[in-house]
Order: sequence, then C-alpha cells, then structure tokens
Amino acid sequence: MKPDRLHHLTEQAVAGFLKGNAAPDMPFCGQRTYADIRAMAHDILDQCPATGDQRGFLAVFTTDRAVTAAAMIAALAGGPILILPHDISDQALMNLASDPEHTWVVADPDRTLPGRFKKITVTPDGHRCNARPLNAAIGLDAPLLKLYTGGSTGKPAIWTKTVANIMGEALFQVTAHNICQDDVVVATVPPYHIYGLLFSVAAPMLAGARVVDQTCGFPHEIINLVTDTSATILVSVPAHFRALKGHDFPDHSLRLAFSSAGVLDQRDETDFRRRNNVVVMEVYGSTETGGIAFRCRGRDETLFSPFSVIEAQVAQEALRIRSPFVSPEIVRDDLGFYLVPDRVKSCPGNTFAILGRSDTIVKIAGIRVDLDQVRTVLKTMDGVRDALVLTTPVPRGRAFDICALVEGGCTHTDIRQFLAGRLEAAAHPRRIKVVDHMPMTRSGKYDRAAVSALFETEAG
Repeated sequence: MKPDRLHHLTEQAVAGFLKGNAAPDMPFCGQRTYADIRAMAHDILDQCPATGDQRGFLAVFTTDRAVTAAAMIAALAGGPILILPHDISDQALMNLASDPEHTWVVADPDRTLPGRFKKITVTPDGHRCNARPLNAAIGLDAPLLKLYTGGSTGKPAIWTKTVANIMGEALFQVTAHNICQDDVVVATVPPYHIYGLLFSVAAPMLAGARVVDQTCGFPHEIINLVTDTSATILVSVPAHFRALKGHDFPDHSLRLAFSSAGVLDQRDETDFRRRNNVVVMEVYGSTETGGIAFRCRGRDETLFSPFSVIEAQVAQEALRIRSPFVSPEIVRDDLGFYLVPDRVKSCPGNTFAILGRSDTIVKIAGIRVDLDQVRTVLKTMDGVRDALVLTTPVPRGRAFDICALVEGGCTHTDIRQFLAGRLEAAAHPRRIKVVDHMPMTRSGKYDRAAVSALFETEAG
C-alpha cells in the first residue's frame, strides 16, 4: 500500500466510524458496546469544551479501554488532546502536575488528584439515546494525543502523535492482518502504551472487533483469559512470552499473536508456536517512530521486512526511514528521512537484521565493547533465562564498569567461567548480580531505573 492511498483510506475510515458505520449494538470492551463508547465520547465533549481555538488537554489515568476509546473518539471530533502517561502511578501523576497545559483528568474512581486538576467521570448514561453523528473536526496532521515515555529510565519524555500517526497505523494493521468484527483481542500490555493503544484500542475499534477489558501478566491469568473469552488475537510482549514458556493454551481459539516492545527470544517464540500452533508476528518500532517492520518466524521469516507504507534505507549499519507514523517532533533530513537509533544489517529482498542499539557500543580501556553482544553470549548459558547488560560510571573517574543483571539459577563464579574464552577481557562484566526475576514495568519493558538502583545500592 502506498502512503497516499493509506492517507485517503484513513480519512474515510475515521469519518465513517465517527458517523456510526459500526454496528452500535456490537460489544467493544467488556459490557460496553460501540454505541456506549460513542455516548461516552459525547459525555467527554460536554464536560471538556474547547475555548475558542484551544482544544484543551485530557489526561487519561485509567486502564479502561472503553474510556480510552471514547476519549480518542472525542478528540477526533474536536475534543481535548489526550495525554497518556507511561504509568498510572502517583509519581506519573505528579509528572503531569507540573505542566500547566493539562486541565481535565479522567481516572479510576478511587484516585485522589491534586486540586488544580478537574477530574471528570465518563459514563454513557446521559447519552445512550443520543444518535447524533459525530464529524471529524481535525485534520490527519493535527495532534490526537501525547504519550509520555521513558518510565523505564526514570526520565519521562513526551511525544506527539497525530491522527495520521495513530489511526493510519491502526488501519494499516487492520488491513495487513485481516482484523475484523469476528476477532476477540486479549492484551497483556496496557492501553496507555503505544503498542497497547494501537493493537487493543485503535485497531479493534476501526475493525469493529471486541476487546477483553482485563490486562494481565501472569501465565495462568493470560491462559485463563484467552481460553475463557475465546480470544482470537493475543497482544503481548517478550517478557510475557518468556513467562508462558512451557505452558499450553488448552482448547484455545487463537489465530494470531503479536509481540513488540523488544526483540522476542527465538526459544520463547518457538516454544509458544509449537505448543499452541499459533504464529507470532513480531513488530519492530518505537513510540516516536511508530511501527517500522514485521517478522514472523512461523512463516520462515528470520529477517524483518519494512511495512509497505514505509521507505527504508540501510547503509553502514544505519537505518533511515520515511514513514507516515513518525512523531512530528522527530528531526528529519531534507528528504524526510529519520535516522533510527538502532544498528541493522542490510539483507537481500529489502529485509534487515537488528544488531542492537547504536548507543550500546562503549569503550572500556580504549577497546570498543558491544553490550548487546555481551548480553547475547550470556543468554546462551545454561541456567540463564534472561540478561541485561549496562554500564555505570566509576566513582571519581571518567571510566565505566560493565554490569550484568542475570535472571536464573547460576552463581557469579559459574558466569565468569562461562564467559572466559567467549569474550575478550575488556568485555567481561566487572559487576554481576543474579536475580530470580528481572524488574519490569507494567508495559513489559525492563525497568532500567530499578536495575540501575540495584547496582547503585551495591556500590554504596
């Protein structure tokens, strides 16, 4: 599909959805129907009126996908721009409290908010009989929402996503994977994460599909939810596929699974696919870039292929993309290309292999060390389920120590003996910690702030 064609189809899809083309009595999420989320959108528009040309902002502090969907519909109809946090913790709320632009907040009933916020409660009750169609009041290049990211590092950043960024990619995924009203989606990642938002709110909404309202992360919870709801699509992350290793889904209805927010370990993918006869579609991308490429090992795809609407160029391990899903703040070159901060290897057939982050190459004692390579070697050791390698500054100096956090049942001595002869001396982790479980965020990413704190505590 060409970008211009996607742009045109997105305009049509958004306009049609707002006018109520979807079957109103079809369930969307939990007990909420498509008519309910439209009524909830009317409720938001009533409670959050624009002031002149100023649309205002609505912070969404809830995991309720029906509320998130209603807020997106309201924004498309000219309502407030949405703010989605990296977490719904009190600390994430305080990060918002310092920004004077934020006005309204929709949160769970038991949430206490700072007095400067205007808390709203969203229900369909007052608008259930309101059949008034909604019209698209903002263009495809207008801001739809802002996403806070970086909760895993403790330094939140914020990215704007336009209507074309979110709804365009959602429509692309619906088309690419034949998502339809017969599908039932279970997601283990919350809707305030870009991946969760796209695959468990926006895409199902455009497809007329149904979404299960719970978000769970433990293996037995995921298995029970998938089987009890007759889910056809599982949206998850590498950490949860690793937790599902060795588990079967009895009598399931899954036809497809998605994985994103990191590279899926081949052993975890193989175990899941062979046990359940379900292929996993890996999506490569980030919050600021949107999705970039696919890979499905169950279809003999060992390399990533760029989306058909994205132009990708690879030269000297650098990946540049021209994409309709990239956030407007991103700096592009004169031809509209953005340099992705990952190292890749160009392969035949317009495919590529991911080599690691460009910022994981460090110098130790004057020698270049690839932290991703150290991690890869560690993960081949028996007894190691996962590993994370990072650097920490040496106190009172300009040098760095390589630190390794290892999840498994091995000792420091075992690890050092295993690495001997497999890595040059400069690449050996100077500090090693072994844990039963990696610190993870609710979005299924490594909690790098917690990992750094482990080594800081050790150093102290």
